[in-house]
Amino acid sequence: EFLFRDVLNDGIRSIEVQLRDKHLSLKQEVSTDLPNLVADKRSIYQIILNLLSNAAKFTKPGGGITVSARTDGDMFEFSVADTGVGIAADQLATITEPFSQSRHNAHIAGTGTGLGLTIVKSLTEAHGGTLKIESEQDVGTCVTVRLPLTGK
Repeated sequence: EFLFRDVLNDGIRSIEVQLRDKHLSLKQEVSTDLPNLVADKRSIYQIILNLLSNAAKFTKPGGGITVSARTDGDMFEFSVADTGVGIAADQLATITEPFSQSRHNAHIAGTGTGLGLTIVKSLTEAHGGTLKIESEQDVGTCVTVRLPLTGK
C-alpha cells in the first residue's frame, strides 16, 4: 500500500527540467480523499514517469499537461492529458506495440525507443487494469489508466 500522490510527485520531479525548459504548465486534478493504492509501487512509478515524459516530449513549448486521479467504484483511475501533437487516428490501434511511435513529427518521434506506451500497457495489465488512449492530431492526447483498488 502507498499513497498515489507521493509516487506522482516523484514522477513530476523527474520531468521538472523538461517542464521548465519548454515552459509547460502542469495542472493537478487529484482527489484529496484518495485511498491508498495496493499495487507494485515501482511499476506505478514507471507508468507515471512514462506518461509524464511522453506528455512533456510531445507537447510544444508553452503547452500544458494535466494529471488527474480519482476513484470510480472499485477502480482507481488516473490520467495524463497534454496539449501536444497528438496521435493520428490510424496509429492509435498500434501505438502500444513495441517500437511503435507516432510519425506525426519525425523530429520528435525519433528521439525515443518506442517502448514507453508498450511498458505502460504491460504494467497496467499485469495489475489487472486497463489502458485507454484518446488523441487528436494537433490537439493533444489523454492516456487513462484504471486499476483495481484492492490490487490484482
